[in-house]
Amino acid sequence: MPLALDIAKRAVALDCAAFDPQALKWAKDAIADMIGCALLGAETETTEAVLSADAFASGPCLVLGRRRRLGRLDAAFVNGTSGHALDYDDTSKSLSGHPTVIIVPGLLALAETLDASGRKFVDAYIVGVETATRIARGVNFHHYEKGWHPTATLGIFGAAAAAGHMLRLDEEKLAHALAMCTSLASGTKANFGTSTKPMHAGLAARNGLFAALMAGEGVEASPVAFEHAQGFLDVFNGPGNHDAARMLSGWAEPLDLLQPGISIKKYPCVYSVHGAIDAAIALHRAGGFAAGDVSAVLVRMHPRRLLPHVRNPATSALNAKFSLPYAVSRGLLGGAVTLDHFEEGALHDPDVTRVMGLVEMQPHDDDANDYGAEVRVTLRDGRILAETVAAPLGRGPEVPLPAEMLEQKFADCARRALTEAGTRSVFHMLMNLDGLASMRRLTAEIEATTAA
Repeated sequence: MPLALDIAKRAVALDCAAFDPQALKWAKDAIADMIGCALLGAETETTEAVLSADAFASGPCLVLGRRRRLGRLDAAFVNGTSGHALDYDDTSKSLSGHPTVIIVPGLLALAETLDASGRKFVDAYIVGVETATRIARGVNFHHYEKGWHPTATLGIFGAAAAAGHMLRLDEEKLAHALAMCTSLASGTKANFGTSTKPMHAGLAARNGLFAALMAGEGVEASPVAFEHAQGFLDVFNGPGNHDAARMLSGWAEPLDLLQPGISIKKYPCVYSVHGAIDAAIALHRAGGFAAGDVSAVLVRMHPRRLLPHVRNPATSALNAKFSLPYAVSRGLLGGAVTLDHFEEGALHDPDVTRVMGLVEMQPHDDDANDYGAEVRVTLRDGRILAETVAAPLGRGPEVPLPAEMLEQKFADCARRALTEAGTRSVFHMLMNLDGLASMRRLTAEIEATTAA
């Protein structure tokens, strides 16, 4: 059986009525988090550039954080871009990327045009996550380490599967949508730290929805687009660097959303550095040193987290989001890493700049500790202070972000676009999304309470 059809059969066979209540909870948390991130990213220069580059036609689908509506493909593109503009959206260990920012934008636009219920939206989201992460298990982590941006190159399959579920595509049509995505997938990590990276998310969200819509209209793709000698697996990963059997085994046993789960970010920067930030902040809170006392800083993390772009010092507000030396220095000296720290003016703190230059990074080889970190600070008087974090707070079901932190994060993001009352009412609707009769009620509330 062709691989695309094998995957489609598993996606279509998922029993939404049997989804674990915890999966519904995680889905609602992730959806709320992504919408908050999109509201925050609505006014960024990247989102503004996307909206200014083309005279998008008006349509029925809301641009989050703007009193503007576009066609469903354009809305998916813009909302996906704004959702990833500040790199504050959730991540998946299986995907090695950001699943929700790819799945939700197209699904939201489709739900508005179909007048879908909140429960249908949540179910379709879970199907999308399961599909993207199962495909990812067959190509990662070689796919990630090769230089592809899995948020886009693998997330697109989740976007297509979620939209296909809402469109009620049968196995054959969903297989065509997934096969079509092998030609629409793109995104390289060379563009991390630039304003191109958020557009990876926007384009994947748009293209995943597009593939599902085209398949629904009868457009076909090669049934062997994955396993062909010049297909997705060999082209993207290379012969011998993928395992189709891993893609097909264990669907919903349990759902990937539950194990290893979704990680919700506490800090507005690349997730690879969050463990080190937690350790640095713990050292700051323990006290006993000032900025001028620091003579050396050593950070030990898994080599997968210490890729070249993460090792670089911060030179701009954008690449600061990928700079381990900058994030650790901020945590050590200020005891916090906030949105304000990734604005241009914050980069010129002389104490942070000095300590950033002292940070040394070393890899460890413990695969069971791929997101943990150790931070060791040497002081001028010879003392050595050290802190180890096994997993950053927010790392899926292992150490979930407390409910009050999730709500506070949403409020911090959303109140830049919505009124205070709107921020509260939209969050309440998102926490009860599976009981919402129509997703149009959610977007209408967002639009009505958008401040400008």
